[in-house]
Amino acid sequence: MRAIRTIIATGQKFKGEIILEYDAVTELLIKADLTGAELNSEQHHRFLQWLPKTIAVIAELQQKKSGLIFTDKEVTFEMFWNRYDDRLNSSKKRTMAKWQKMSKAEQLKAYFYIQKYFLSIPAGTRKKYAETYLNAELWNN
Repeated sequence: MRAIRTIIATGQKFKGEIILEYDAVTELLIKADLTGAELNSEQHHRFLQWLPKTIAVIAELQQKKSGLIFTDKEVTFEMFWNRYDDRLNSSKKRTMAKWQKMSKAEQLKAYFYIQKYFLSIPAGTRKKYAETYLNAELWNN
């Protein structure tokens, strides 16, 4: 299994985050997830055109003040637990056990998908327990 370095891109011209995954050894782009960002079709197309193919390109973009902010990201269990906010119904112990078995990349995806998941819940329907949310891997659907 290869080591992955996850970088989050945010900007002033769009809401949300773009998750970029790079091979930690070669520093080449493996995957870009634009689903967490609110981009119009022109922004989406433009971002795909100049997607940073290597980590070195990110450093250049930061120096040029491109308007994008790139940060290495690691999400802790406490960050997830606080954002999901289901202390009364979910088991922290079982949820943490599941969290610790997940890769850093999956943890990041799960964390950033929470808001989208909450918005997709039909009115009158209760959100899933935190552990069930992690087990269902809704961010991969």
